[in-house]
Amino acid sequence: MLTMLQSPPQAIRRAGSYFLLGTLCILAMLIAGCSSGSSMSKLIASPNPPVADVPIPIGFHIDLSHSQSTYVPKTNLRMVNQEYKGSDPRLSVARFYEDNMPGAGWKTISLQGSQRIVLNFSKAGEICTITITHGWFHTHIYVVIAPMGATTTQPAP
Repeated sequence: MLTMLQSPPQAIRRAGSYFLLGTLCILAMLIAGCSSGSSMSKLIASPNPPVADVPIPIGFHIDLSHSQSTYVPKTNLRMVNQEYKGSDPRLSVARFYEDNMPGAGWKTISLQGSQRIVLNFSKAGEICTITITHGWFHTHIYVVIAPMGATTTQPAP
């Protein structure tokens, strides 16, 4: 009967091995959970975007210190230069605009980039350029709307 009991150092080693194995399993599940599908999650449009015909993903907020808009009612001319910050990945945000801008009446002209994604759209004499970048703590969305043919500068990320 006494031969079946383990010595204390052997029991401690076995318990330590089980603890290490359990910790590694939990860590592996956390890593797998964080990376599975999060880079292309489906974003939802905010119900009240600052510019009615440019959808903004829920969770992104306008940075008023880096945004300005001008509208001339007599000519329906508008100039928009806005920055938004949020936490969703760049590729999910790019997919959001590819999916949602046509529903707001915009026609896709071009899409380019990987680290800095630039999407260009046109609508009724206007060009909308959406630039998506990743900063230290946020994903940045820059929205520029200008009359077609106007020379505009892209915001610096």
